[in-house]
Amino acid sequence: MLAAAALAVAARGVERRNTWYLASDQFAFLTFAGDLARGTVFHEPSLLELLVPRPNPERTYDARVQTYLWREGKLYSRYPPGFPALLAAAGMVGGERAQHWLNPLLYLTILALLGFLTWELVRPNDRALAAGSAVAAMWLLLLLPTDVHLWGITVARDLPAHLLALLSLLAAVRLRWVASGLALGLACTIRPDAVLYGVSLGALFRLEGARLRDLVLGAAAFVLGALPLFAYNTVTQGHPLAFTQGGEFRDVLGALGTRGVALAQTISFGSGGAFQLANLWQTLPGNLTHLGRSLGWLVVLTALGLVWGVRVRRPLAAAFAPYPVVAVLFYSCWSHPDARYLAGAALCLLPLTAVGAAVTCRLVGDERRSHGWRVLALMAAAVVLGQGMLPGWLRVPGIGLPERALAAALAVSALLALAPRAARANRLAPLLPALALTGIALFIVFTARGSRDPYQRAQIERARHVLGALIPPGSLVIASESLGRPVENLRHYLDANAFYLGEFPLFVVAREGAIGRSLVAGKRVFLLLRGEDRETLRSIRNNQARLIGRAHGRQLYDWFVDPGAAPFGAALYEIEPSPFTLQLRDMLREEQGRPER
Repeated sequence: MLAAAALAVAARGVERRNTWYLASDQFAFLTFAGDLARGTVFHEPSLLELLVPRPNPERTYDARVQTYLWREGKLYSRYPPGFPALLAAAGMVGGERAQHWLNPLLYLTILALLGFLTWELVRPNDRALAAGSAVAAMWLLLLLPTDVHLWGITVARDLPAHLLALLSLLAAVRLRWVASGLALGLACTIRPDAVLYGVSLGALFRLEGARLRDLVLGAAAFVLGALPLFAYNTVTQGHPLAFTQGGEFRDVLGALGTRGVALAQTISFGSGGAFQLANLWQTLPGNLTHLGRSLGWLVVLTALGLVWGVRVRRPLAAAFAPYPVVAVLFYSCWSHPDARYLAGAALCLLPLTAVGAAVTCRLVGDERRSHGWRVLALMAAAVVLGQGMLPGWLRVPGIGLPERALAAALAVSALLALAPRAARANRLAPLLPALALTGIALFIVFTARGSRDPYQRAQIERARHVLGALIPPGSLVIASESLGRPVENLRHYLDANAFYLGEFPLFVVAREGAIGRSLVAGKRVFLLLRGEDRETLRSIRNNQARLIGRAHGRQLYDWFVDPGAAPFGAALYEIEPSPFTLQLRDMLREEQGRPER
């Protein structure tokens, strides 16, 4: 019942916060999904061929907001095919709506799986402890600021990768090594770095004393699951181990003969950056700080859960402890900390935290323990619960509602143990953390005023109508990076050929030349700029910019512009071709209309 309540609360949250607004990754996944639905892994490169008439055959260009690679006339995604294949399948079943609801459904699935995996790992020791830990782990995922939910409300590849990896752990716990290897291989077709979960699988393999035959079969199943990734690498890069994101590992993978990638970061959007061991000492503190803030003071319970697992239920520790250690170190070799990369680590630490809370309540409520432990527990709970009544200099920072809920559970467990008539009831002490977290979550749900995301299906349809009336499909649109993420949304929802101002240096072409070639080819060209931007207008030579319209405040949502990024509004201009440009266009049409001799 408590688990069902957690799923219901989560469903309410993702329904309200599910966003259809696209950033570069989301746009790339949906574009790749469209290509797969048409039976190809390559995207139509004709526009780039128009903008870059003489590409360097030895160069690999960043394209489509640095999510695609263009080389030797082939335009293909930088990302692996696993998640786009899921989106393509969802689109075939339920169209665009199904694609945007895929990740919310996966978020609910991973929430249920997290609870079930915790139950499976703890159940052989104590069913009540397992039930309490499983439900508490689910509520902690909803209550703690781990940011995992962010990848459940948008089109992102992280959740399906971690879902398959957790399924791999579940299969290993049940000694089904072939299924475990297959699930991990499939996870790697979505995120190749999911292979890091192999350290947890290795720990379970050794702990369970599996045979060499099991290892060979599991490894073969892993290769089978990862075959789509190897096939994609071969088709696009010419080698099964030449990953399309290998440019970030260019120093590490150089021995594999991977081809160079243009990595110029001319657009001011952050990314993982190059993988270098030298980044470790700079990035590691930030990643540890994020995990520390996510868990808060509950990190003490995480440590207690790990200790209990090592001493009492070793498969629990083997499943959940190795991956976070390796993942934090690995992702700290990127150029900056990123909470997104730590989603899997958080998912593994939450069950340990839940077990620590349930075990603590059970120990305090154990009739065989001395009253001294219960008195200490009551004192600690009183300190946490009484923070609001203490003077400012005595308050402990970082104590939030989850800490107070678990402190209340600890206090109730101690009081029940001190009351002789309630001793039998305290056998349910491991369930108290789950009950307390449920109460806190339901209180938040029923007292908070939840707002919907400003970009859901109805709002997207409105923006399509409003901006689509101004910009015909196939037009060239050049937008400022400071407006949010308009380009990705213009491309996907309006079928416009949109670019950011900073993308043109990636192609080693002048912006003015690209505009001129587009006008000569008969395309309409627009500029989407901040309302106060005059410098960009002055840089447009040979042709004139005519103001089409302006938008301010909430009107900017209809232009796929973030109102917070444009306090002075945004302006849309159309570039009108000069007489010379029109003359060139007529000459080109005459040339194309002549019959071949």
